[in-house]
Amino acid sequence: MKKVLLLAAVALGFSAVAQDAVNARLMQAELPVSSAAREKIENIILKRGGAVDELYDYTDFLYQYYSSDMVLGAITTTPDSTTTIVYGDGSASASYNHAVGATYDFNYYGWGDGEFDEGDQVTIDSLFVVGGYEIYQGNRDDKIRFTIFKGADGFSAPFSGVQYPAAYFAALPSTVQPTAKTMAYAGSTSHGLAGGPTSTSTVQVEYTLDDGDTSVALVGVEVPNGGFTMSGDELLGIFVQYIPDSLSGNDTINYQTTSGDINPFYFYYYREGNTSAPQGYFIQDFDSTSTNCSNFLFTDTRYGNWSGTSSWRNDQTSINMNYSHLIWLRASGTSTVGSEELALTEASIYPNPSNGVVNVELNANANATVTVVDILGQVVYRSNENFVAGNRKTIDLSTQAKGMYLLSVEGEGINVVERISIK
Repeated sequence: MKKVLLLAAVALGFSAVAQDAVNARLMQAELPVSSAAREKIENIILKRGGAVDELYDYTDFLYQYYSSDMVLGAITTTPDSTTTIVYGDGSASASYNHAVGATYDFNYYGWGDGEFDEGDQVTIDSLFVVGGYEIYQGNRDDKIRFTIFKGADGFSAPFSGVQYPAAYFAALPSTVQPTAKTMAYAGSTSHGLAGGPTSTSTVQVEYTLDDGDTSVALVGVEVPNGGFTMSGDELLGIFVQYIPDSLSGNDTINYQTTSGDINPFYFYYYREGNTSAPQGYFIQDFDSTSTNCSNFLFTDTRYGNWSGTSSWRNDQTSINMNYSHLIWLRASGTSTVGSEELALTEASIYPNPSNGVVNVELNANANATVTVVDILGQVVYRSNENFVAGNRKTIDLSTQAKGMYLLSVEGEGINVVERISIK
Protein backbone atom coordinates (compact mmCIF):
# COMPACT_ATOMS: atom_id res chain seq x y z
CA MET A 1 0.00 0.00 0.00
CA LYS A 2 1.29 3.45 -0.84
CA LYS A 3 2.72 5.44 2.01
CA VAL A 4 0.82 8.62 2.70
CA LEU A 5 2.17 11.82 4.21
CA LEU A 6 -0.52 14.01 5.71
CA LEU A 7 0.08 17.58 4.64
CA ALA A 8 -2.92 19.69 5.53
CA ALA A 9 -3.82 23.34 5.46
CA VAL A 10 -4.66 25.08 8.71
CA ALA A 11 -6.58 28.34 8.67
CA LEU A 12 -7.39 27.62 5.05
CA GLY A 13 -9.07 30.67 3.59
CA PHE A 14 -9.72 31.64 0.02
CA SER A 15 -7.54 34.31 -1.47
CA ALA A 16 -9.03 37.71 -2.23
CA VAL A 17 -9.99 36.47 -5.68
CA ALA A 18 -12.73 34.19 -4.41
CA GLN A 19 -13.42 34.75 -0.74
CA ASP A 20 -16.11 37.40 -1.11
CA ALA A 21 -17.63 35.86 -4.20
CA VAL A 22 -18.10 32.37 -2.80
CA ASN A 23 -18.19 32.46 1.00
CA ALA A 24 -20.29 35.61 1.27
CA ARG A 25 -22.88 34.36 -1.16
CA LEU A 26 -23.24 31.02 0.54
CA MET A 27 -23.62 32.63 3.93
CA GLN A 28 -26.14 35.13 2.58
CA ALA A 29 -28.23 32.38 1.02
CA GLU A 30 -28.07 30.02 3.97
CA LEU A 31 -31.41 28.93 5.40
CA PRO A 32 -32.07 28.27 9.10
CA VAL A 33 -32.03 24.59 10.03
CA SER A 34 -34.47 23.24 12.61
CA SER A 35 -33.36 20.99 15.46
CA ALA A 36 -35.56 18.21 14.05
CA ALA A 37 -33.81 18.41 10.67
CA ARG A 38 -30.40 18.43 12.34
CA GLU A 39 -31.26 15.37 14.43
CA LYS A 40 -32.55 13.46 11.42
CA ILE A 41 -29.48 14.20 9.33
CA GLU A 42 -27.09 13.36 12.15
CA ASN A 43 -28.86 10.04 12.60
CA ILE A 44 -28.37 9.30 8.90
CA ILE A 45 -24.65 10.03 9.19
CA LEU A 46 -24.00 8.20 12.44
CA LYS A 47 -25.76 5.07 11.22
CA ARG A 48 -23.46 4.81 8.24
CA GLY A 49 -20.01 6.16 8.97
CA GLY A 50 -17.44 6.75 6.25
CA ALA A 51 -16.78 3.97 3.75
CA VAL A 52 -18.88 1.42 5.61
CA ASP A 53 -20.64 -1.11 3.42
CA GLU A 54 -19.10 0.49 0.34
CA LEU A 55 -20.84 3.83 0.91
CA TYR A 56 -18.58 6.78 0.15
CA ASP A 57 -18.93 10.29 1.53
CA TYR A 58 -16.11 12.58 2.61
CA THR A 59 -18.50 14.55 4.84
CA ASP A 60 -19.10 11.46 6.94
CA PHE A 61 -15.39 10.85 7.13
CA LEU A 62 -14.80 14.22 8.78
CA TYR A 63 -18.00 14.30 10.81
CA GLN A 64 -16.69 11.44 12.91
CA TYR A 65 -13.84 13.66 14.09
CA TYR A 66 -15.18 17.20 13.97
CA SER A 67 -18.91 16.98 14.66
CA SER A 68 -18.56 19.48 17.51
CA ASP A 69 -17.15 22.09 15.12
CA MET A 70 -19.39 21.53 12.11
CA VAL A 71 -22.56 23.50 11.46
CA LEU A 72 -25.44 22.24 9.36
CA GLY A 73 -26.70 24.61 6.68
CA ALA A 74 -28.94 24.63 3.63
CA ILE A 75 -29.23 26.65 0.42
CA THR A 76 -32.04 26.96 -2.08
CA THR A 77 -31.08 25.95 -5.61
CA THR A 78 -32.99 26.86 -8.78
CA PRO A 79 -31.85 26.47 -12.39
CA ASP A 80 -31.81 30.13 -13.41
CA SER A 81 -31.46 33.63 -11.99
CA THR A 82 -35.00 34.90 -12.57
CA THR A 83 -36.47 33.37 -9.40
CA THR A 84 -36.86 35.82 -6.51
CA ILE A 85 -36.31 34.28 -3.07
CA VAL A 86 -37.76 36.00 0.01
CA TYR A 87 -36.06 34.80 3.19
CA GLY A 88 -37.53 34.51 6.67
CA ASP A 89 -36.18 37.90 7.69
CA GLY A 90 -37.90 39.58 4.75
CA SER A 91 -34.77 40.10 2.68
CA ALA A 92 -35.01 39.16 -0.99
CA SER A 93 -32.52 38.25 -3.70
CA ALA A 94 -32.41 36.67 -7.11
CA SER A 95 -31.41 33.04 -7.28
CA TYR A 96 -27.71 32.57 -7.83
CA ASN A 97 -27.16 28.99 -6.66
CA HIS A 98 -27.88 26.70 -9.60
CA ALA A 99 -26.43 23.29 -8.77
CA VAL A 100 -24.16 21.44 -6.36
CA GLY A 101 -21.69 18.68 -6.97
CA ALA A 102 -18.80 16.53 -5.86
CA THR A 103 -15.72 14.80 -7.22
CA TYR A 104 -14.63 11.39 -6.00
CA ASP A 105 -11.23 9.69 -6.04
CA PHE A 106 -11.46 5.98 -5.21
CA ASN A 107 -7.68 5.65 -5.01
CA TYR A 108 -7.69 7.38 -1.61
CA TYR A 109 -6.30 5.77 1.53
CA GLY A 110 -8.94 7.49 3.67
CA TRP A 111 -11.60 5.06 2.47
CA GLY A 112 -9.85 2.33 4.46
CA ASP A 113 -11.05 -1.10 3.33
CA GLY A 114 -13.01 0.62 0.57
CA GLU A 115 -9.94 1.99 -1.22
CA PHE A 116 -9.39 0.82 -4.79
CA ASP A 117 -6.05 0.46 -6.53
CA GLU A 118 -5.38 2.33 -9.77
CA GLY A 119 -5.96 -0.70 -11.96
CA ASP A 120 -9.14 -1.90 -10.23
CA GLN A 121 -12.55 -1.67 -11.85
CA VAL A 122 -15.15 0.28 -9.89
CA THR A 123 -18.90 0.24 -10.55
CA ILE A 124 -21.08 3.08 -9.29
CA ASP A 125 -24.36 1.41 -8.33
CA SER A 126 -26.38 4.26 -6.81
CA LEU A 127 -26.25 7.96 -5.88
CA PHE A 128 -27.65 9.90 -2.93
CA VAL A 129 -28.16 13.48 -1.80
CA VAL A 130 -29.82 14.97 1.28
CA GLY A 131 -32.09 17.95 0.83
CA GLY A 132 -35.28 19.63 1.98
CA TYR A 133 -38.41 19.82 -0.18
CA GLU A 134 -41.48 21.95 0.46
CA ILE A 135 -44.71 21.82 -1.51
CA TYR A 136 -46.22 25.25 -2.10
CA GLN A 137 -47.89 24.25 -5.36
CA GLY A 138 -49.39 20.76 -5.69
CA ASN A 139 -49.47 18.49 -8.73
CA ARG A 140 -45.99 19.49 -9.88
CA ASP A 141 -43.48 17.26 -11.59
CA ASP A 142 -40.40 18.47 -9.67
CA LYS A 143 -37.21 16.48 -10.14
CA ILE A 144 -33.69 15.97 -8.82
CA ARG A 145 -31.27 15.31 -11.68
CA PHE A 146 -27.97 13.49 -11.13
CA THR A 147 -25.37 13.77 -13.88
CA ILE A 148 -22.25 11.62 -13.51
CA PHE A 149 -19.15 11.29 -15.65
CA LYS A 150 -15.56 10.14 -15.41
CA GLY A 151 -12.16 11.31 -16.55
CA ALA A 152 -8.46 11.10 -15.89
CA ASP A 153 -7.32 12.44 -12.52
CA GLY A 154 -5.06 14.96 -14.19
CA PHE A 155 -5.33 17.70 -16.78
CA SER A 156 -7.51 16.11 -19.44
CA ALA A 157 -11.22 16.60 -20.06
CA PRO A 158 -13.63 16.73 -18.32
CA PHE A 159 -11.42 17.79 -15.41
CA SER A 160 -8.90 19.72 -17.46
CA GLY A 161 -7.56 22.95 -16.07
CA VAL A 162 -9.37 22.62 -12.77
CA GLN A 163 -6.40 22.38 -10.44
CA TYR A 164 -6.47 25.68 -8.59
CA PRO A 165 -3.52 28.05 -9.20
CA ALA A 166 -0.54 28.24 -6.85
CA ALA A 167 -1.18 30.46 -3.81
CA TYR A 168 -4.94 30.40 -4.43
CA PHE A 169 -5.46 29.08 -0.93
CA ALA A 170 -4.00 31.61 1.48
CA ALA A 171 -2.64 29.10 3.99
CA LEU A 172 -0.54 27.18 1.48
CA PRO A 173 2.94 28.09 0.25
CA SER A 174 2.99 30.19 -2.90
CA THR A 175 4.54 27.33 -4.87
CA VAL A 176 1.89 24.76 -3.97
CA GLN A 177 -0.87 23.77 -6.37
CA PRO A 178 -3.36 21.73 -4.32
CA THR A 179 -5.27 18.97 -6.05
CA ALA A 180 -8.51 20.70 -5.13
CA LYS A 181 -10.31 19.65 -8.27
CA THR A 182 -13.68 20.58 -9.63
CA MET A 183 -15.40 19.89 -12.94
CA ALA A 184 -15.12 21.69 -16.26
CA TYR A 185 -18.33 23.53 -17.09
CA ALA A 186 -19.74 25.28 -20.16
CA GLY A 187 -21.74 28.35 -19.23
CA SER A 188 -24.23 30.20 -21.39
CA THR A 189 -25.41 33.77 -21.75
CA SER A 190 -28.99 32.42 -21.78
CA HIS A 191 -31.00 31.95 -18.62
CA GLY A 192 -32.56 28.61 -17.84
CA LEU A 193 -30.98 25.16 -18.05
CA ALA A 194 -28.48 25.96 -20.81
CA GLY A 195 -24.90 24.92 -20.10
CA GLY A 196 -23.55 22.03 -18.08
CA PRO A 197 -20.54 19.78 -17.50
CA THR A 198 -18.40 19.58 -20.62
CA SER A 199 -17.97 15.80 -20.52
CA THR A 200 -18.93 14.20 -23.82
CA SER A 201 -20.08 11.03 -22.08
CA THR A 202 -22.44 11.43 -19.14
CA VAL A 203 -25.15 9.39 -17.47
CA GLN A 204 -28.23 11.26 -16.22
CA VAL A 205 -30.63 9.82 -13.67
CA GLU A 206 -33.72 11.70 -12.51
CA TYR A 207 -35.80 11.33 -9.37
CA THR A 208 -39.35 12.70 -9.20
CA LEU A 209 -40.14 14.25 -5.82
CA ASP A 210 -43.44 13.56 -4.06
CA ASP A 211 -45.21 14.21 -0.76
CA GLY A 212 -43.04 11.68 1.03
CA ASP A 213 -39.95 13.77 0.32
CA THR A 214 -41.07 16.86 2.21
CA SER A 215 -38.85 18.21 4.99
CA VAL A 216 -35.57 16.23 5.16
CA ALA A 217 -35.36 13.92 2.16
CA LEU A 218 -32.72 11.31 1.43
CA VAL A 219 -32.97 11.20 -2.35
CA GLY A 220 -31.46 8.07 -3.86
CA VAL A 221 -31.36 6.73 -7.41
CA GLU A 222 -30.07 3.53 -8.95
CA VAL A 223 -27.66 3.94 -11.85
CA PRO A 224 -29.25 2.19 -14.85
CA ASN A 225 -27.84 -0.54 -17.08
CA GLY A 226 -25.94 -2.30 -14.33
CA GLY A 227 -24.14 0.78 -13.05
CA PHE A 228 -21.45 3.18 -14.23
CA THR A 229 -18.04 1.53 -14.62
CA MET A 230 -14.69 3.27 -14.27
CA SER A 231 -11.08 2.57 -13.38
CA GLY A 232 -9.66 3.17 -9.92
CA ASP A 233 -7.24 5.76 -11.29
CA GLU A 234 -10.04 7.87 -12.79
CA LEU A 235 -11.96 10.69 -11.14
CA LEU A 236 -15.76 10.69 -10.84
CA GLY A 237 -17.82 13.87 -11.23
CA ILE A 238 -21.31 14.17 -9.71
CA PHE A 239 -23.47 17.15 -10.72
CA VAL A 240 -26.82 17.52 -8.88
CA GLN A 241 -29.61 19.87 -9.97
CA TYR A 242 -33.12 20.65 -8.78
CA ILE A 243 -35.45 21.01 -11.79
CA PRO A 244 -38.78 22.60 -10.76
CA ASP A 245 -41.80 22.02 -12.93
CA SER A 246 -43.44 24.87 -14.91
CA LEU A 247 -40.65 27.45 -14.74
CA SER A 248 -41.41 30.98 -15.89
CA GLY A 249 -39.45 34.22 -16.07
CA ASN A 250 -40.69 35.69 -12.76
CA ASP A 251 -41.06 32.88 -10.25
CA THR A 252 -40.99 33.51 -6.50
CA ILE A 253 -40.18 31.40 -3.44
CA ASN A 254 -41.38 33.14 -0.27
CA TYR A 255 -40.25 31.55 2.99
CA GLN A 256 -42.13 34.14 5.06
CA THR A 257 -45.52 33.25 3.67
CA THR A 258 -44.67 29.64 2.67
CA SER A 259 -45.91 30.35 -0.82
CA GLY A 260 -44.53 30.70 -4.30
CA ASP A 261 -44.87 29.98 -8.00
CA ILE A 262 -42.49 27.03 -7.72
CA ASN A 263 -41.72 24.65 -4.90
CA PRO A 264 -38.42 25.17 -3.06
CA PHE A 265 -35.75 22.54 -2.65
CA TYR A 266 -32.67 23.20 -0.54
CA PHE A 267 -29.51 21.12 -0.42
CA TYR A 268 -28.10 20.48 3.04
CA TYR A 269 -24.40 20.74 3.76
CA TYR A 270 -21.98 20.94 6.66
CA ARG A 271 -19.58 23.80 7.04
CA GLU A 272 -16.91 24.68 9.54
CA GLY A 273 -18.24 26.41 12.60
CA ASN A 274 -15.71 29.24 12.46
CA THR A 275 -15.67 30.58 8.91
CA SER A 276 -13.54 33.58 9.89
CA ALA A 277 -10.68 31.28 10.92
CA PRO A 278 -11.34 27.94 9.19
CA GLN A 279 -9.27 24.91 10.05
CA GLY A 280 -9.27 23.45 6.55
CA TYR A 281 -11.09 20.25 7.45
CA PHE A 282 -12.30 19.68 3.91
CA ILE A 283 -8.87 20.02 2.31
CA GLN A 284 -6.83 18.11 4.86
CA ASP A 285 -5.65 15.55 2.33
CA PHE A 286 -5.22 17.79 -0.68
CA ASP A 287 -1.97 15.97 -1.48
CA SER A 288 -3.60 12.55 -1.25
CA THR A 289 -6.99 12.76 -2.94
CA SER A 290 -9.04 14.68 -5.47
CA THR A 291 -12.21 13.90 -3.54
CA ASN A 292 -14.12 17.10 -2.92
CA CYS A 293 -17.73 17.51 -1.84
CA SER A 294 -18.15 21.26 -2.14
CA ASN A 295 -18.75 22.08 -5.77
CA PHE A 296 -21.20 24.90 -6.48
CA LEU A 297 -22.60 26.34 -9.69
CA PHE A 298 -23.24 30.07 -9.34
CA THR A 299 -24.80 32.71 -11.54
CA ASP A 300 -21.32 34.07 -12.19
CA THR A 301 -20.23 30.78 -13.68
CA ARG A 302 -23.40 29.89 -15.54
CA TYR A 303 -23.49 33.23 -17.37
CA GLY A 304 -19.74 33.84 -17.62
CA ASN A 305 -19.75 36.88 -15.33
CA TRP A 306 -16.21 36.50 -14.02
CA SER A 307 -13.75 38.89 -15.63
CA GLY A 308 -10.10 39.90 -15.63
CA THR A 309 -7.80 37.68 -13.58
CA SER A 310 -10.85 35.68 -12.39
CA SER A 311 -12.13 34.80 -15.87
CA TRP A 312 -10.71 31.27 -15.60
CA ARG A 313 -13.53 30.55 -13.15
CA ASN A 314 -16.14 30.83 -15.92
CA ASP A 315 -15.14 27.42 -17.23
CA GLN A 316 -15.63 25.38 -14.08
CA THR A 317 -17.81 24.99 -11.04
CA SER A 318 -16.59 26.71 -7.87
CA ILE A 319 -15.30 24.86 -4.87
CA ASN A 320 -15.30 25.91 -1.24
CA MET A 321 -13.08 24.11 1.23
CA ASN A 322 -15.17 25.16 4.22
CA TYR A 323 -18.33 23.42 2.98
CA SER A 324 -19.32 19.87 2.13
CA HIS A 325 -22.65 18.77 0.69
CA LEU A 326 -24.31 15.57 1.82
CA ILE A 327 -23.67 13.78 -1.45
CA TRP A 328 -22.56 10.18 -1.47
CA LEU A 329 -22.62 7.04 -3.54
CA ARG A 330 -22.47 3.28 -3.39
CA ALA A 331 -19.69 1.61 -5.35
CA SER A 332 -18.70 -2.00 -5.78
CA GLY A 333 -15.75 -3.91 -7.16
CA THR A 334 -12.84 -6.10 -6.15
CA SER A 335 -10.03 -4.11 -4.59
CA THR A 336 -6.45 -5.30 -4.93
CA VAL A 337 -5.11 -2.72 -2.46
CA GLY A 338 -2.97 -4.47 0.10
CA SER A 339 -3.24 -7.89 -1.55
CA GLU A 340 0.54 -8.05 -1.86
CA GLU A 341 0.87 -7.24 1.83
CA LEU A 342 -1.39 -9.88 3.35
CA ALA A 343 1.56 -11.41 5.14
CA LEU A 344 2.54 -8.15 6.79
CA THR A 345 2.26 -7.68 10.51
CA GLU A 346 -1.04 -6.10 11.57
CA ALA A 347 -1.41 -3.36 14.16
CA SER A 348 -4.24 -2.40 16.50
CA ILE A 349 -4.44 1.26 17.54
CA TYR A 350 -6.93 2.12 20.29
CA PRO A 351 -8.88 3.88 21.67
CA ASN A 352 -9.71 6.18 18.80
CA PRO A 353 -10.80 8.88 19.42
CA SER A 354 -8.91 9.22 22.71
CA ASN A 355 -7.94 11.76 25.35
CA GLY A 356 -4.39 11.59 24.03
CA VAL A 357 -3.29 8.25 25.50
CA VAL A 358 -3.18 5.72 22.65
CA ASN A 359 -2.28 2.04 22.71
CA VAL A 360 -0.44 0.35 19.83
CA GLU A 361 -0.42 -3.45 19.64
CA LEU A 362 1.08 -5.80 17.02
CA ASN A 363 0.17 -9.40 16.27
CA ALA A 364 3.85 -10.41 15.94
CA ASN A 365 7.25 -9.67 17.43
CA ALA A 366 8.84 -6.75 15.58
CA ASN A 367 11.07 -3.72 15.87
CA ALA A 368 9.22 -0.69 14.52
CA THR A 369 9.18 3.09 14.63
CA VAL A 370 6.03 4.82 15.82
CA THR A 371 5.59 8.32 14.37
CA VAL A 372 2.78 10.82 14.94
CA VAL A 373 2.32 13.76 12.55
CA ASP A 374 -0.03 16.71 13.08
CA ILE A 375 -2.16 18.32 10.36
CA LEU A 376 0.71 20.63 9.43
CA GLY A 377 2.90 17.66 8.62
CA GLN A 378 5.07 18.26 11.70
CA VAL A 379 6.33 15.30 13.71
CA VAL A 380 5.01 15.57 17.28
CA TYR A 381 6.08 12.09 18.44
CA ARG A 382 8.61 9.49 17.31
CA SER A 383 9.87 6.42 19.10
CA ASN A 384 11.67 3.20 18.18
CA GLU A 385 9.88 0.31 19.87
CA ASN A 386 10.52 -3.40 20.39
CA PHE A 387 7.05 -4.94 20.11
CA VAL A 388 6.10 -8.28 21.60
CA ALA A 389 3.07 -9.94 20.01
CA GLY A 390 -0.08 -9.18 21.98
CA ASN A 391 1.58 -6.65 24.29
CA ARG A 392 0.58 -3.03 23.93
CA LYS A 393 2.80 0.03 23.83
CA THR A 394 1.30 3.20 25.28
CA ILE A 395 1.79 6.45 23.38
CA ASP A 396 1.15 9.57 25.47
CA LEU A 397 -0.04 12.51 23.36
CA SER A 398 -2.08 14.16 26.10
CA THR A 399 -0.04 17.36 25.87
CA GLN A 400 -0.94 17.81 22.21
CA ALA A 401 -3.81 20.00 21.00
CA LYS A 402 -7.17 18.46 20.25
CA GLY A 403 -7.61 17.49 16.63
CA MET A 404 -6.61 14.98 14.00
CA TYR A 405 -3.20 13.31 13.65
CA LEU A 406 -1.63 10.59 11.55
CA LEU A 407 0.03 7.70 13.40
CA SER A 408 2.33 5.38 11.48
CA VAL A 409 4.04 2.15 12.54
CA GLU A 410 6.94 1.22 10.24
CA GLY A 411 9.48 -1.56 10.31
CA GLU A 412 10.46 -4.73 8.51
CA GLY A 413 7.24 -6.43 7.45
CA ILE A 414 4.98 -3.67 8.78
CA ASN A 415 3.73 -0.42 7.28
CA VAL A 416 0.57 0.85 8.97
CA VAL A 417 -0.82 4.36 8.72
CA GLU A 418 -3.93 5.32 10.68
CA ARG A 419 -5.71 8.57 11.39
CA ILE A 420 -6.29 9.24 15.10
CA SER A 421 -8.27 11.92 16.87
CA ILE A 422 -7.61 13.58 20.23
CA LYS A 423 -10.75 14.90 21.86
